[in-house]
Amino acid sequence: MRKPNVLSGVLLTALTVGLTACGIGMDSSLLAKAEGGEVFEGPVPRAVCGPGSQPETELQGQVSLEDRESGRSQQGYSCNLELVSQYQGVGAGWQNAWYGDCDYYDTAQNTVALGVQVIDARDPKNPKATTRLTSAAMLGPWESLKVTEKRGLLGAVAAYDTAGQGPVFFDVYDVTGDCAHPVQKASVPMDIPVGHEGNWAEDGMTYYGSSTLEQTIAAIDVEDPSAPILVTVLQYGTHGLSTSEDGNRLYLTGSLAPGSNGLHIVDISQVQARALLPMTSEIGSVTWTDGSAAQHTIPISYDGRPYILFVDEGGAGTGFSLTGPAGAARIIDIAEETQPRIVSKLKLEIHMPDQETAQQADTAGNGTFGYEGHYCAVDRQENPTAVACGYFQSGIRVFDIRDPHKPREIAYYNPPAQVGKNSQIPGSEHAGGLGTAQPPNLTTDWCSSQSRFVKESGELWATCQDNGFLILKFTNGVWPFKD
Repeated sequence: MRKPNVLSGVLLTALTVGLTACGIGMDSSLLAKAEGGEVFEGPVPRAVCGPGSQPETELQGQVSLEDRESGRSQQGYSCNLELVSQYQGVGAGWQNAWYGDCDYYDTAQNTVALGVQVIDARDPKNPKATTRLTSAAMLGPWESLKVTEKRGLLGAVAAYDTAGQGPVFFDVYDVTGDCAHPVQKASVPMDIPVGHEGNWAEDGMTYYGSSTLEQTIAAIDVEDPSAPILVTVLQYGTHGLSTSEDGNRLYLTGSLAPGSNGLHIVDISQVQARALLPMTSEIGSVTWTDGSAAQHTIPISYDGRPYILFVDEGGAGTGFSLTGPAGAARIIDIAEETQPRIVSKLKLEIHMPDQETAQQADTAGNGTFGYEGHYCAVDRQENPTAVACGYFQSGIRVFDIRDPHKPREIAYYNPPAQVGKNSQIPGSEHAGGLGTAQPPNLTTDWCSSQSRFVKESGELWATCQDNGFLILKFTNGVWPFKD
């Protein structure tokens, strides 16, 4: 998708000196605000790019109009991340999931019916497509494609753009055997109005499918993966979602209605307990206007204190705004559930309000989305050290979040632009011109998926829509952290 960390003057000075010694700049006024309990507004300190990097040429997160017109963006940009291997195939859609040595990602909803691509990455230098899943929901899962690691199940709801196109199917595959060849357990119609997003409960026993375009969330019992049962339809608007570890809380993003964009915490304990007529209630919320069309939430904790990592897909404004400064990601303290509190924002220099003109000029002609955020993922939920975010035309950005009050960037990878290759990658929603009258110029890619941290090998797995599946490796010792 909040407790102030009060340091003594001595420790604060030592921290500032230490960051400076590492080549990491931090505005002293912003640091003071974070330490005083205020929100760290950003931008986050820039990554210090080591040998082998191909850094950005302008602002942090920016691909300038000059770079697009000169062809520089077709070389890509990197900082402390290098490409190990790639499977471009037909391109990719919105979401990326994984289990074991395998990766799964959706493709564009179009007449080609490409479905979900299954990648065998046992040899990280040579990932291969083994099959594709073409059951009803897998032909268009949009952002609902998710794996529950605890149970080894891949699930998705059919994500139609509008209601009335037929029944919304829910599909389940078992990936615990040969992950490169998922076994279909179910593909069943559900009595829900429309699909779009979704996620598993932490225990893997419930899948929550959200409509996004309607005020509904379908709670589906998957105790028996071969016979999913609709438990109830909750009347809440949200894009993405997540649950608490005990399954008694839903963390929602609000709807597209004015004033609702933000974190909403809902008591779903009766759904978790499978009450006959489950009742729910909203416990607390926090909203804002410097981001819109919020995408999803991730529950994390530091020494037992709970937070939410939250991502906005749209820019400043109400409804679904793509004209204001990008919202990007933020960290929210939820220790007091009734009063969630934002502590920091993971914004880049290009996201700041005074760069709105540059944002619009750079990204014009390259599709609906510019430098906005979409999906993030952490290396672990308890005491996380790093988060990787797909920021569309800004590429994949990686932040140190060991202190949630003072995030800083440590690496990024913005893959080579695929100019002129629209017809060669029909699986890319970007290349297909989603929401535009004219084909996009592809002067940058759209990086929209979750990323997978692989600590043992120091890798990051992700998809970007035009470049497909990517295995990246951290360089210059920036991650995993030695401490």
